[in-house]
Amino acid sequence: CNIIYNAPLNGAPLKNRLDTAQKKLQLQISRLGEIDNKLKSKHDIIFAKIVTAKKSNDETYAKVFANELAEIRKMKNMVGGAKLSMEQVQLRLNTVSELGDVVVTLSPCMSLIKGLSTSLGDMMPSVASSMQDLNTVLGDIVTGSSVTHDGSMAITETSNSHIKEILKITDI
Repeated sequence: CNIIYNAPLNGAPLKNRLDTAQKKLQLQISRLGEIDNKLKSKHDIIFAKIVTAKKSNDETYAKVFANELAEIRKMKNMVGGAKLSMEQVQLRLNTVSELGDVVVTLSPCMSLIKGLSTSLGDMMPSVASSMQDLNTVLGDIVTGSSVTHDGSMAITETSNSHIKEILKITDI
């Protein structure tokens, strides 16, 4: 039942392209994490300078530092949002990759089971029936996603009720 699915798009197998994309994405997430840490350090230093300026009643410096702190916070929020978005994409890629593994594994098994149920149908009808049921279950799993002839993968849309249910469960 093991087959390696080769998608001719860009000459590389789909699995390899997903792995490459995940590695590149992880690198970018790490870089954004480093930038976020640098911005946090700058934030803390400038905040301390604001406190010092306020204690010494130097409002001009306090305002200059406060303006800079506001800009750093904007950048920190932007970097944090970008990092979060990339982590979300990374999670989706992991899911797609795992789903692809399931589809690639199940597809050849389905044809094998279908062939067995046909050949066993005359001798053992009950076995053929249960194998047909198994084939239907596997087909339902594969139907939830499909690998098209051009190597792209179509995944059915997750309903909002499922998303809300997951978030509700994880609420503390």
